[in-house]
Amino acid sequence: MKKLFVGPKQATIEYSDFFDGSITLFGENNSKNISYNETLSFEFWNPDNNEFEISIYNKEISKLQGLTQIMAHNPLLVSKCKLLSNVQQICLNEIPLLEKLDNKIEMRKYFKNLVPSLDYVYLTGADINSSILKNIAKVLIIQSPIGSGGAKTYFCNKDTFKTIQPLLKPFETYIISKYQNQNIPLNIHCIIGNKNIEILPPSLQLLEINNKIEYIGSEYDISGTLILPNLKNQLIEYSNLICSKLQKDGYRGVLGLDYIYVEEKLFFIEINPRFQGSTRQVDKLLKDSNLPSIFKYNFDAFYKDKLISTKKMKNSIFIKR
Repeated sequence: MKKLFVGPKQATIEYSDFFDGSITLFGENNSKNISYNETLSFEFWNPDNNEFEISIYNKEISKLQGLTQIMAHNPLLVSKCKLLSNVQQICLNEIPLLEKLDNKIEMRKYFKNLVPSLDYVYLTGADINSSILKNIAKVLIIQSPIGSGGAKTYFCNKDTFKTIQPLLKPFETYIISKYQNQNIPLNIHCIIGNKNIEILPPSLQLLEINNKIEYIGSEYDISGTLILPNLKNQLIEYSNLICSKLQKDGYRGVLGLDYIYVEEKLFFIEINPRFQGSTRQVDKLLKDSNLPSIFKYNFDAFYKDKLISTKKMKNSIFIKR
């Protein structure tokens, strides 16, 4: 039975030998890859244009011959594709749980009081005006409840507000928080299995800030300098608490946790119930550590009892330096 990866970038699985091929938006379009476009840059893709993405996948999935299993970069999105009887989506959690985690408002309710998080208020687009900048803070983060890659996360001050306000939908509820100066944004991959939870190396998120805050990359070689003992212990504790709750409620496989570190305190921001933009880098770290691919880990989390420990992998948060 063939195993295919379905997601935005062929490069995500560059270091993995788990798949027989892939269907992607961007890639080499060769014998092992069916790509929508091999010349456009990835930045051309709008990560929240779900209908377009699904239509591309549907077109190629409908052509598949023989029994095929597909593993998705974003399982919730691909679950909306039309699959014929010969095609099975594997490593798929319960849809209601994925939908809850995908919605930033519902997600924050789900983890309320479990780990420290920032203060938020919720306002409709119609209620967001210039006086909010005075009442809450001079610099705000305005975030849509559904979005990825920072595509709907706005950096709002008196200079950017005029550009941002027309983009806000009057009847949509937005998450408003004070911008934290000198914050350190962090992401961490975790894998939830039936009997154990694996916390992989944390990364410093590289962000581009103008009127939006957009993810542009990750730096993983940070454990020896940035990850001081206090932060390391908090990352391990909070990630275990979050993953243990999810494990109890039936979640299995890979996910990403976003945090920010401010004034020696760690705050949970959100969960991404899917592979991440930095999954390719994590997969290389696993390969360099003679461990299975992260996609094999994801598969085993669903279909095997116990995962192989990752605590000694390169850049692990558990290795003393």
